[in-house]
Amino acid sequence: MDKKLMLLLASFFFGVVTLMAQKRVTGNVTDADGAPVIGATVKVDGTKVAAVTDAEGKFVLPNVPASAKTLSVSYIGMKTQEVSVSSNVAVVLAYEDELLDEAIVVAYGVAKKGSFTGSVSQMKAKDLQKMQVANVSKGLEGQMAGVQITSSTGQPGAQASINIRGIGSINSSAPLIILDGVPYDGNLNSINQADIETMSVQKDASSTSIYGARAANGIIMITTKKGREGKTNVNFDAKWGFSDRGVKPYQTVRSEADYYELYWEAMRNQYMTKGSSAFDAGIMASQNLIKDLGGYNSYNIADADLIDPLTGRINPNAQLLYHDDWDDEPYNTGQRQEYNASISGGTDKTRYYVSLNYLDEKSYIKASDFSRISGRVNLEHEVNDWLTVGVNANYANTETNYTADAGTTNSMFAFTQGIAPIYPVYQRNADGSYILDNKGNRMLDYGTGNGKARPYSMNSNPFLDILYNVHDSEYDVINLRGFADIKLPIKGLTFHVDGAMDNIASYSTDFQTPIVGDALAVGGRSTKNASRSRNITTSQRFNYYKEFEKWNLSLMAGHESLRRMSQGLQAQMTNFFIPNNTEFSNGVTPGMDPSSSKSRYSLESYFGRAEVSIADRYSLSASLRYDGSSKFHPDKRWGAFWSVGAAWRLSEEAFFQSSFLRDYVDNFKIKGSYGTQGNDNIGGTYALYLDQYTVSNVDGKPGVTHAYRGNPDLTWEKSTNFNVGFESSFLKNRLMVEFDYFIKVTSDMLFNRRLSPSVGVPSTIADNGMEMQNEGVELTLTGVLAKKKNFNWTASLNLTHYKNTINELEPGKDPSGYQSGSYWRKVGGSLYDFYMVKYAGVDPQTGNALYYLDVEKTGVVSDAEGNPILDANGNKQYYNYVETTTTTNGSSATKYELGKTSLPDVYGGLSTTIEAFGFDLSIATAFQVGGYCYDGTYAGLMGSNAGSNFHIDMFKRWQKPGDITDVPRLENANMNMTGGVTNDRFLTKSDYFSLKNVQLGYTVPKAWLKKFTGIESLRVYAVGDNLFLGSKRYGLDPRQSLSGATSSDSYSAMRTVSFGVNVAF
Repeated sequence: MDKKLMLLLASFFFGVVTLMAQKRVTGNVTDADGAPVIGATVKVDGTKVAAVTDAEGKFVLPNVPASAKTLSVSYIGMKTQEVSVSSNVAVVLAYEDELLDEAIVVAYGVAKKGSFTGSVSQMKAKDLQKMQVANVSKGLEGQMAGVQITSSTGQPGAQASINIRGIGSINSSAPLIILDGVPYDGNLNSINQADIETMSVQKDASSTSIYGARAANGIIMITTKKGREGKTNVNFDAKWGFSDRGVKPYQTVRSEADYYELYWEAMRNQYMTKGSSAFDAGIMASQNLIKDLGGYNSYNIADADLIDPLTGRINPNAQLLYHDDWDDEPYNTGQRQEYNASISGGTDKTRYYVSLNYLDEKSYIKASDFSRISGRVNLEHEVNDWLTVGVNANYANTETNYTADAGTTNSMFAFTQGIAPIYPVYQRNADGSYILDNKGNRMLDYGTGNGKARPYSMNSNPFLDILYNVHDSEYDVINLRGFADIKLPIKGLTFHVDGAMDNIASYSTDFQTPIVGDALAVGGRSTKNASRSRNITTSQRFNYYKEFEKWNLSLMAGHESLRRMSQGLQAQMTNFFIPNNTEFSNGVTPGMDPSSSKSRYSLESYFGRAEVSIADRYSLSASLRYDGSSKFHPDKRWGAFWSVGAAWRLSEEAFFQSSFLRDYVDNFKIKGSYGTQGNDNIGGTYALYLDQYTVSNVDGKPGVTHAYRGNPDLTWEKSTNFNVGFESSFLKNRLMVEFDYFIKVTSDMLFNRRLSPSVGVPSTIADNGMEMQNEGVELTLTGVLAKKKNFNWTASLNLTHYKNTINELEPGKDPSGYQSGSYWRKVGGSLYDFYMVKYAGVDPQTGNALYYLDVEKTGVVSDAEGNPILDANGNKQYYNYVETTTTTNGSSATKYELGKTSLPDVYGGLSTTIEAFGFDLSIATAFQVGGYCYDGTYAGLMGSNAGSNFHIDMFKRWQKPGDITDVPRLENANMNMTGGVTNDRFLTKSDYFSLKNVQLGYTVPKAWLKKFTGIESLRVYAVGDNLFLGSKRYGLDPRQSLSGATSSDSYSAMRTVSFGVNVAF
């Protein structure tokens, strides 16, 4: 008993002494302007005791050993400070030069921006999370210099097209996507943007050549979040919002009366062109108006009396019986909700990050939505002092319901944009009331039945697609990354091995109802596709790093192997029993023959890189990669790609340090690089060098058709990249400037060359040829406009200008140039220089549209009396010249090189962030200046065809002799109103300004949260995306394509506004 008592007393006194030997340390951390530094790490040297500063920059260390002497205070982007331990500490951290010490993710590692020789732009997590996009590709618009985003659809979850420094190639300009160090070929909508730590864009040879074969169009490098040593952090973010149409429809005629009057005039003018008098033509137009429009009369007036044949005006006694708004009926307010939860933290040995995401995004158009459920686990563990291992696993399930494809009769956007306002969505009785089915439901109007024959898209109604048809797809995506870092016995030498698997399984259904519509005759039709793609990538790398007295050396050598397998199965069934059951077991008759496919692709690579940094002033780099692609013949499949780069920190030189510039210039770095990349992306088959065949059913026996013509001489498309620029900061990092000048030359371009008809089928063959160049400049300005204790204001502007030039034409083409669709391709021109008929305006006497026509004039030179004028030898003289005149027939008019291109002069973005007294406001915009697009939708609305609507510009039309206007006479079925061919009347400037994102938030003060135990921070916010688009014409979205093509079929961009809350524990 005495021994137990003595032991208890000893333990008690030891605890008291230990407690007395510890002390409590408090303090605050600020920057040079007195603003609190939030999230700074305060650590007691020689111990594991640490704390993190709160929203006011304050910290508490409750158990600091009495023997402790020094505190270490650190924060990313600021100089680490060591201060003596005392009961209360005030620490002022100075900013490092962000241009120098910012860590950027590069190929196979990270680098300090200050010593990096390449050109990289980077977005961080805080910038990405301001955007509420289902696909991170759409969040890049206007964010980084050199990055141009186009999107042909606003479908939720759809991926945008990304172009880095212009047009990459004829076939594909898509950049290589690197996800956590491994090439990724899946859709970016499977990646939760809240999981992303950084997205960096690698643009020049120094940063891309190490990836060789597929990096010719640049690299998008995505790095996901990982855990960090310290306490466990729990974060929860929730958003609730709504969406509507971000780009409103074109301004068309919305009044039934206006439409009847306009179409009457078109009919009258048509009769007059055929020889009738104005009086007779007016009577015939009034008598036949409703008949010509398919029997649709929206008013309570007899058909022949609806329009006065003398004035062309609607009968004043006419009363509207019904009005269906096609621009309103199919659309509603979509609902959006998203939830993100994450847990992260770790010890000095193990770090972890775990997240869950749920997104449900419903579009503003019915039966169109996207949903995602995803989860990520990222673990790293230091097994011992020489081995570190890690695994990063992500699973995502996405489901998409989408509308009918563009170009089909069920395309809602094209249909509602073009149909006249006189036509109802639902069938109507003579008194304008709805016709109901036997269940009391309104019946859709398909333009037929009940004596009707609608001339506009007869036998169709896009509401059929929304109400009865099914278009859906589901993806299951598994991304798995694993690595091991091994420190070898030789100092500075490490071995890194990693493996990755991306498994993408998809299942889609395309179902047309047996009730009505296209599949009525076959009792319904269901087409199903199932496919799977699996990429397995393995990589092994040796890394060596050694520091010398005034310089350091970094070497890397490695091997990488990619194996891709894809397979698919498609089948179709018709004649369905239950009209809304899409499964094959509900159908009885096979449709098209089932088909399946399987393909493999492999890429073998060897690579190396060397980097030298001297005296923290001079940096040199070189890389080499040797790739072999299974797409090419064994004799042609290997290609070598390399780069060299250099950087000079001019601001560190003695002459600079001693000059007056040092008082204003914090950093000035000059950089340059040159190198090559490759491209094997021409689509198509696994082995492009082999002839390939399809087997079909010919009277019950297999028949073979030559489907693909192989080319054993086909090889790599090659790009050379030259980049020079500077990075600088001024006025104690209040202003940062980055500038790059680049030249990219792409040669041996991969394209499908059309063969002579005598060769037969296949009529094309994959080949190398043509050379193209992009030359341009990039500028990024970032400024700290104000930095006070309770007020911070920053702004950033990025600008890009480039010129695309064709250096060599495709083999066999006319060296003076040739027509390719609506473009003219010649040496010295761009890939998208418009070539078409030129509009000459309107004849003020007749109202006819005029188009320029070149007429060749030849003949004998003669005098005033018509006698030939002879030369000195007594021979007749001849003249030959081209006279430019006009014609009313657009189809016979001359096509010209217009000197206009679809490519912009400048594109970029402007963003700003203001933080004050707990509030934060961020605004991001994107813009484009210069370039042209062909506004095909507007062209379609400026003609006259029965049942088709008009643009409101038709009110500016020519109506009588002497009228001066650029809108010709309205005449039914007259193709020459719009030329009958593409012409420059409908070329429109592609300038636009987009308010991409606005976010307003408020962070609750820390003092208010103290009563709620465990809550570290609480922020509420509102966020809006795609809030405004200004362009040259209401309804026109120039962002649809890089080529200048626009379409009424295009799914309009979605505008989303949400309210959210973020809680951290």
